[in-house]
Amino acid sequence: MISNYSLGEKLRELRRYAEFSQERLALEANITPAYLGQVERGERNITVNTLEKICTALGISLADFFNSFENKSPAASDEILSQIMYQLNGKSTDEKQAVLRMVKLIFAVQKMK
Repeated sequence: MISNYSLGEKLRELRRYAEFSQERLALEANITPAYLGQVERGERNITVNTLEKICTALGISLADFFNSFENKSPAASDEILSQIMYQLNGKSTDEKQAVLRMVKLIFAVQKMK
Protein backbone atom coordinates (compact mmCIF):
# COMPACT_ATOMS: atom_id res chain seq x y z
CA MET A 1 0.00 0.00 0.00
CA ILE A 2 1.21 3.49 -0.86
CA SER A 3 1.29 5.90 2.07
CA ASN A 4 0.22 9.53 1.84
CA TYR A 5 3.82 10.47 2.52
CA SER A 6 5.35 8.42 -0.32
CA LEU A 7 2.60 9.54 -2.71
CA GLY A 8 3.33 13.16 -1.83
CA GLU A 9 7.07 12.66 -2.22
CA LYS A 10 6.54 11.18 -5.69
CA LEU A 11 4.33 14.09 -6.72
CA ARG A 12 6.94 16.57 -5.51
CA GLU A 13 9.68 14.70 -7.39
CA LEU A 14 7.69 14.69 -10.63
CA ARG A 15 6.72 18.34 -10.21
CA ARG A 16 10.34 19.33 -9.79
CA TYR A 17 11.43 17.29 -12.81
CA ALA A 18 8.80 19.12 -14.84
CA GLU A 19 10.20 22.38 -13.41
CA PHE A 20 6.79 23.44 -12.09
CA SER A 21 6.31 25.52 -8.99
CA GLN A 22 3.57 24.40 -6.63
CA GLU A 23 1.58 27.45 -7.70
CA ARG A 24 1.84 26.67 -11.40
CA LEU A 25 0.97 22.98 -11.00
CA ALA A 26 -1.95 23.82 -8.72
CA LEU A 27 -3.25 26.34 -11.24
CA GLU A 28 -2.99 23.87 -14.13
CA ALA A 29 -4.62 21.09 -12.06
CA ASN A 30 -7.35 23.44 -10.81
CA ILE A 31 -6.53 22.95 -7.12
CA THR A 32 -5.15 25.33 -4.51
CA PRO A 33 -1.40 25.61 -3.91
CA ALA A 34 -2.02 25.09 -0.18
CA TYR A 35 -3.79 21.78 -0.85
CA LEU A 36 -1.00 20.64 -3.20
CA GLY A 37 1.57 21.48 -0.53
CA GLN A 38 -0.34 19.47 2.06
CA VAL A 39 -0.56 16.49 -0.32
CA GLU A 40 3.16 16.70 -1.09
CA ARG A 41 3.94 16.68 2.64
CA GLY A 42 1.64 13.68 3.18
CA GLU A 43 -0.71 15.69 5.40
CA ARG A 44 -3.83 15.27 3.24
CA ASN A 45 -5.55 12.46 1.40
CA ILE A 46 -6.08 12.85 -2.32
CA THR A 47 -8.84 11.53 -4.53
CA VAL A 48 -8.12 9.63 -7.72
CA ASN A 49 -9.82 12.43 -9.67
CA THR A 50 -7.52 15.06 -8.21
CA LEU A 51 -4.46 12.86 -8.71
CA GLU A 52 -5.49 12.43 -12.34
CA LYS A 53 -5.75 16.22 -12.76
CA ILE A 54 -2.25 16.63 -11.35
CA CYS A 55 -0.83 13.86 -13.54
CA THR A 56 -2.47 15.37 -16.61
CA ALA A 57 -0.93 18.75 -15.78
CA LEU A 58 2.46 17.02 -15.45
CA GLY A 59 1.99 15.26 -18.78
CA ILE A 60 1.90 11.72 -17.41
CA SER A 61 -0.79 9.09 -17.03
CA LEU A 62 -2.09 7.66 -13.77
CA ALA A 63 -0.60 4.31 -14.84
CA ASP A 64 2.84 5.90 -15.23
CA PHE A 65 2.47 7.53 -11.85
CA PHE A 66 1.65 4.28 -10.06
CA ASN A 67 4.21 2.28 -12.04
CA SER A 68 6.87 4.65 -10.77
CA PHE A 69 6.49 3.17 -7.29
CA GLU A 70 7.52 -0.33 -8.41
CA ASN A 71 10.28 0.65 -10.78
CA LYS A 72 11.54 4.10 -11.50
CA SER A 73 9.33 5.52 -14.19
CA PRO A 74 11.04 7.23 -17.10
CA ALA A 75 9.30 10.45 -16.08
CA ALA A 76 10.96 10.34 -12.68
CA SER A 77 14.38 8.94 -13.54
CA ASP A 78 15.27 10.24 -17.01
CA GLU A 79 15.73 13.98 -17.12
CA ILE A 80 15.73 14.17 -20.92
CA LEU A 81 12.50 12.21 -21.20
CA SER A 82 11.01 14.43 -18.52
CA GLN A 83 11.96 17.50 -20.56
CA ILE A 84 10.38 16.01 -23.68
CA MET A 85 7.20 15.28 -21.74
CA TYR A 86 7.21 18.84 -20.44
CA GLN A 87 7.44 20.19 -23.99
CA LEU A 88 4.53 17.97 -25.08
CA ASN A 89 2.34 19.00 -22.14
CA GLY A 90 -0.66 20.90 -23.40
CA LYS A 91 -0.10 20.01 -27.05
CA SER A 92 -2.91 18.53 -29.12
CA THR A 93 -3.16 14.83 -29.90
CA ASP A 94 -2.26 15.60 -33.52
CA GLU A 95 0.89 17.44 -32.45
CA LYS A 96 1.91 14.59 -30.14
CA GLN A 97 1.32 12.04 -32.90
CA ALA A 98 3.45 14.11 -35.29
CA VAL A 99 6.30 14.09 -32.77
CA LEU A 100 5.93 10.33 -32.33
CA ARG A 101 6.10 9.82 -36.11
CA MET A 102 9.27 11.92 -36.27
CA VAL A 103 10.90 9.95 -33.46
CA LYS A 104 10.04 6.65 -35.14
CA LEU A 105 11.43 7.94 -38.43
CA ILE A 106 14.67 9.03 -36.77
CA PHE A 107 15.12 5.58 -35.21
CA ALA A 108 14.30 3.87 -38.52
CA VAL A 109 16.94 5.96 -40.32
CA GLN A 110 19.51 5.24 -37.60
CA LYS A 111 18.79 1.53 -37.87
CA MET A 112 19.46 1.62 -41.61
CA LYS A 113 22.99 3.00 -41.08
